[in-house]
Amino acid sequence: MMKYLNIAALLLGLTGCDSGSAAKGTNLLLITLDTTRADRLGAYGYQGGSTPILDSLALSGVTFEEAYTPAPMTLPAHATMLTGLLPPEHGARVNGVHKLSEEVPTLGELLGEEGYRSGAFVAAFVLDARFGLARGFDHYDDDLSAAYSQDTPGGLSTYRPGEQVVDSALTWLKHGEEPFFAWVHLYDAHYPWHPHGDGVEDASEASGTYDGEVTYMDAQVGRLLQHLEDEGLSENTLVVAVADHGEGLRDHHEIEHAYLLNEEVLHIPWFMRGPGIQAGHRVQALVSLEDLQPTVLELLGVDGFGANGRSLVAALSGESIPSGESYAETQLPWTSYRWAPQYSLTTEEWKYVRTPQTELYSRERDRGELANLAGTKLDVVAKLDARLREIESAFIVHESEEAKLSDEENEQLAALGYTSGSMDELPEEVGELADVKQRLAAKDLAADLRQGIAKGLLSPAERVEFSQRLIALSPETPSFLNGLGEAYIEMGDLESALGVFEKVLDMVPTDAGVHYAFGDALQQSGRTPEAREHLEMALSLSPDMAAAHVGLGNVFRSEGRPDLAAGAYSEALRLRPEYPEAHFNLGQSFLDRNMVKAAIENFDLALKYREGWTQAHSRLARLHLEVGSPGKAREHFEEALASVPGDVGLNIDLGLAFEQLGMPEQAREQYLKAIDLNPQYFRPYVNLGNLAFGYGNDAIALEQYEKGFQVAPNIPEPAARLARFLSTTPVAELRQGERAVALAEAANEMSMGNSAVVLDTLAAAYACVEEYPMAMAAALQAKKRASLDGNRGLAEQIQKRWALYATNQPYVQERLVEPQGE
Repeated sequence: MMKYLNIAALLLGLTGCDSGSAAKGTNLLLITLDTTRADRLGAYGYQGGSTPILDSLALSGVTFEEAYTPAPMTLPAHATMLTGLLPPEHGARVNGVHKLSEEVPTLGELLGEEGYRSGAFVAAFVLDARFGLARGFDHYDDDLSAAYSQDTPGGLSTYRPGEQVVDSALTWLKHGEEPFFAWVHLYDAHYPWHPHGDGVEDASEASGTYDGEVTYMDAQVGRLLQHLEDEGLSENTLVVAVADHGEGLRDHHEIEHAYLLNEEVLHIPWFMRGPGIQAGHRVQALVSLEDLQPTVLELLGVDGFGANGRSLVAALSGESIPSGESYAETQLPWTSYRWAPQYSLTTEEWKYVRTPQTELYSRERDRGELANLAGTKLDVVAKLDARLREIESAFIVHESEEAKLSDEENEQLAALGYTSGSMDELPEEVGELADVKQRLAAKDLAADLRQGIAKGLLSPAERVEFSQRLIALSPETPSFLNGLGEAYIEMGDLESALGVFEKVLDMVPTDAGVHYAFGDALQQSGRTPEAREHLEMALSLSPDMAAAHVGLGNVFRSEGRPDLAAGAYSEALRLRPEYPEAHFNLGQSFLDRNMVKAAIENFDLALKYREGWTQAHSRLARLHLEVGSPGKAREHFEEALASVPGDVGLNIDLGLAFEQLGMPEQAREQYLKAIDLNPQYFRPYVNLGNLAFGYGNDAIALEQYEKGFQVAPNIPEPAARLARFLSTTPVAELRQGERAVALAEAANEMSMGNSAVVLDTLAAAYACVEEYPMAMAAALQAKKRASLDGNRGLAEQIQKRWALYATNQPYVQERLVEPQGE
């Protein structure tokens, strides 16, 4: 027993439905059961599940035994329901790519003209308002703010539970006048499947499975029908419950749907109940989903607009009608992988699929479509192909614009493989293209690769290996080659990536995403003019591509034009406000102009939109350290080290934060960790020397400076640090002026006279051996260099030391007297 519905009471209430005509003003409740197979419902003979509500609907209304969809995809199938046109005619042929042609009127618009208030409540992103189905509805609820979280993120598969959809629909139904048209879309049977703890009783074993989701969805239908009972609306409401398509469930290899046109994805359940409909009648004739809209309009007494489907009203009153024929198509093999699209024709006797590897099945003897007769029934193939082409030639095609998606959504589509070919590029004859059935191994491997990338399970080298295997299986698929280029980028092999992207562009020269990827790789390689060319091409093809604006900003930064870079990053953020990389790079452009506060604000935003981003934590930590906020610096360093505990530089800089916080032991611990990680790196020794010197341990300081110099004698900094100590330590017996001069001169030569700090050290070393004119000259050079570098504070300190040298006094370093906190 379902807790949402008293079935016995419902059945009793339904016996009053007569076989007369429905009057104008009859309500319409359209319930679309996404991804629901007919053979998984009790009303169609299935014994393995639990669907009492839909089964009761079959008893109280009409069941179409042989109903077929024109597309195994959500958007084109629903567009057919609402227009009575087939996908080539209404234009919405591929999920996430197309939208319904604006030239085609919808059921919502037609009923709106008759005074109906209308509300739609959809569960999935694929029916978002931008795809055109919202036209004509007073209220279109496509809010996915409480959608399921996804293991493998992808915009097209985002959806919310049926309970949320029905909650919204019931709220709308309770607060309005009749007549109404309510469309409620339930997506729960679509993969991935989720467990439900309270929506369905007696379903614990099936929870989280396909059958379990169908049972859960059945309960949500029950809530809607119970509302009609409770409000006394059942007698005056036409209820239509119908699937858009089925699910593969491995019957022909495919676990899901959309790439093949076999029985399990095209045969759909379809129930109708209400005024003018004979209770318990089962229609045996073959019908198509394009018949839904004309049938509903005739029942409601509303004129249509010339849809191709036929009205089935006669069958609803119990009359016998002849079988029709059902056209179906899927363009997804082409738009995803550049494989041949599929077209099919289902008749009472035969199922014909036109692909490079033609399929023909006897519907009387082989409903499972396991024995392909195309090689033995050549005459039947020829006849059905001729009929299919006759149907196609009669189409009045309404071209659709591509749906306008955000940059992030386009990236998700690209990750799912939706970027390989546009319909404009599809050749007229597709016989030379690969058949999906030849490429199932590649399709499976591509799914494994997407999942591995999304879950962070694959190293860059493994991504390269995966991509190479995919290319070997399907060399005609641009997205596989593009994935190889991205994997090379991740490996840091820019040269190989560039070669790959050139090949991809030869295959898809008008693909904005590939121009962006190529331009980004060129910019990273230092080939700025070429990078600009491809990034500008990407933006000419797709002006709203935020990533390309970021790429162009990177070009401006590399040209030393941070103001223009900031403009490009800002444009990316206008298009995509929660774009972490754009915020990060905008912060970098502010740093280029020494605008530290603005830089910190943008690095904070980058972290807000990409939680745990090591690079942003690291950048913020070092900035806070520079501006004298060691407490904040410590927090960010520790967050960064949690992700990369073996980063020597982070350990060293965290030590500096501890020093500023007056925590010398913790600082020393970080420097020792850094030495353990890389004993041949000079910097932790130098920092240990600085720490010891600051607290008056000059002997230890000298020991550490010596170690730093020993591991890196050919680098200016450790030589200069040792020279500075030997010439400026307050402990006179530790001073070694002549050695300090030699070390400082060597460091200055290594830095080619371009380091203010080294020149300042050289001046101190000359002063230590009482060569004051030379000390003054070196100090002046140091001050000039510091000024050129924009380091005003250092320049002022050097000026004070110059004044000492001018009075024949050496410079002696002051040490830290007391630990100082933030």
